[in-house]
Amino acid sequence: MGFYFYPRGGSAQVARYLSRALVGTQWEPTVFSGSLGSEREPSHAGNFFAALRCESLDYSPAVQSWAAGADPMAAPVPMHASYEAKPGVPDCHFFDLDECAFDRQVESWKRFLSRAHRMPALVHLHHLTPMHEAVQQLWPSVPMITHLHGTELKMLESTYETGFAHDWACRMRRWAQRSARVVTVSAMDHQLALDLLAVPPGRVVTIANGVDTDVFTHRSLTVGERLACWQRWLVEDPRGWRPGHGEGSVRYVSDDLSVFVDADGSPVPVVLYAGRFLRFKRLQVLIEAHHAMRRTTRSAAILVIVGGYPGEWEGEHPYDTVQRLDAQGVFFVGWRDHADLAEALACSDVFAAPSVDEPFGLVYLEAMSAGVPPIATNTGGPRAFINVDPSRPTGWMVPPDDVAALAEALAEAVSEPLALATRGRRAARFVRERYSWASAGDEFAGLYSAVMTEPESSRRDQLGLPTSGVA
Repeated sequence: MGFYFYPRGGSAQVARYLSRALVGTQWEPTVFSGSLGSEREPSHAGNFFAALRCESLDYSPAVQSWAAGADPMAAPVPMHASYEAKPGVPDCHFFDLDECAFDRQVESWKRFLSRAHRMPALVHLHHLTPMHEAVQQLWPSVPMITHLHGTELKMLESTYETGFAHDWACRMRRWAQRSARVVTVSAMDHQLALDLLAVPPGRVVTIANGVDTDVFTHRSLTVGERLACWQRWLVEDPRGWRPGHGEGSVRYVSDDLSVFVDADGSPVPVVLYAGRFLRFKRLQVLIEAHHAMRRTTRSAAILVIVGGYPGEWEGEHPYDTVQRLDAQGVFFVGWRDHADLAEALACSDVFAAPSVDEPFGLVYLEAMSAGVPPIATNTGGPRAFINVDPSRPTGWMVPPDDVAALAEALAEAVSEPLALATRGRRAARFVRERYSWASAGDEFAGLYSAVMTEPESSRRDQLGLPTSGVA
């Protein structure tokens, strides 16, 4: 199981949950992953993939060289590249790296992967990255599964002026075309993979991500329990951050939490966002809609923002959006462990994330599993699992980038607690019936077996490889 980046974001969660689901089956995974920081930090692969066999490639020296003014892509272990262009970070955009930088990436990963004690039976790589080139050079006869998570497809859809864009696009298409199977997480990405990567239709399969329904389950907390959670996260251990500052640069005092309880002692409705601060997540739109909803309805509903990897954002930083609008009732929790999301959901009433063309949207399903109905846009992956049929809705969908429609959905959600609870119960039941990591693990195990039973000569012929020798 290969993961090129250091763990953060939804695709890392997929790699972790899927690996756990495979343990004890005929497919015993060893995770090879990028890593960053000490063993105590969530970005450290050994910490993140705890209880799994894991080999980690440490990017910390490259980040340290970048902080000292050197090129992190020229370090002995170069920093990973990224699908997004972000200011003030050591990970450059893929399309900004020339052929020499590409070669350094491949050689670094070849040295790392060669630590394996024996040749693997099968390689499952998440995303399209230089790991593919390293694997194909090291183990040309080993079948490879490529697992797309949408970000690479978004990059290939975009237009870039840099002279290296064409080279990288060609490489990524070649890696996909030489994969025994390409796995997508939604019908939308399935079609994009066919269109952008020119992979034969028979080698593209769709397997939805699963949900840890044991962790993400409905919990009824008292007002005091909710306040204790927010006290711990916002006052005692603040991790919210402003642009150009570190974790804890956004902090609160106990008196600030009085807005979480109304005059009669009842909890004020909490709208939760959880995720990275990437442009397609449209967190700025959510802040604007929440601000508009509070002004037009006089609602006291709170917006709590969980996530935002420290130092990483695209477009206007959400903290700056709040300051520009003078928006009230918005709280920044900062980046937390994925398991903490279940507690945040237990302290919330509705989940809102107006992403545009979200590739899949695991976090929406996790909210639904916890009995917290979601608000999404009618684009991307959530269309496949959020039901807005008036007779049995599980959430809300609004047009993309429509502040007024999003504000209206927020107002409806926080003003009708009984209807909200009904949607939440219906959503939780749906997720438990349709999505679980156990069933996803079974699907992947079946896929692995199908690939392994294909004659090697047939597989190499399908991939356009020579029947003998090194590709």
